[in-house]
Amino acid sequence: MSKTESLAVVVILVAVGVAARILPHIPNFAPVTATALFTGAYMTKRVSLLALLAILLLSDYALLYVNPFGSTNFNHIYAPWDLWHSTLPYVYGSFGVSALVGWYVGKHRTAGVVLVAALFCSVQFFLITNAGVWLAGAYDRGLDGLWQSYVAGLPFFRGTLMGDLLYTSAFFGIYEMLRRQAWEKTEPLPQQTT
Repeated sequence: MSKTESLAVVVILVAVGVAARILPHIPNFAPVTATALFTGAYMTKRVSLLALLAILLLSDYALLYVNPFGSTNFNHIYAPWDLWHSTLPYVYGSFGVSALVGWYVGKHRTAGVVLVAALFCSVQFFLITNAGVWLAGAYDRGLDGLWQSYVAGLPFFRGTLMGDLLYTSAFFGIYEMLRRQAWEKTEPLPQQTT
């Protein structure tokens, strides 16, 4: 992939990622993990982290104004530090883990590895972010509270899993299809003998 193509892909993925998070959708049904996996697999480590960070920061800031599940609030301008909340390190850290997994996928790029990576990223996101909610004090400090946090997160896990599988399949599948088509156009046709 050339630098121009990489830039175009990153811009498209960031735009899709931001739009998917701010438009009405099933909770947690977003392409953030898929973007982390895809850019980690096909682009440099720096580009994959920057693309991920751009999606998260831009969409989180937009979400201060737009609630994809209801109202909007344009009454005042929010400062960048208004993005901070007690579970933000767990959310961003979990997506960082997805980028690391994407780096692994880039060295072992098969359909099976991509599928297992998407499943793993869904599960680790669920485990890390719900533990973060528990650590932030939303539930009792004991194991009972941690269990309650995981049970409360189950409806969101469905959206996470569906989104990760759909978007990851789409991103990797479309790219590989386009790559194969471009490769076929550059290969000479075999000579027929009579």
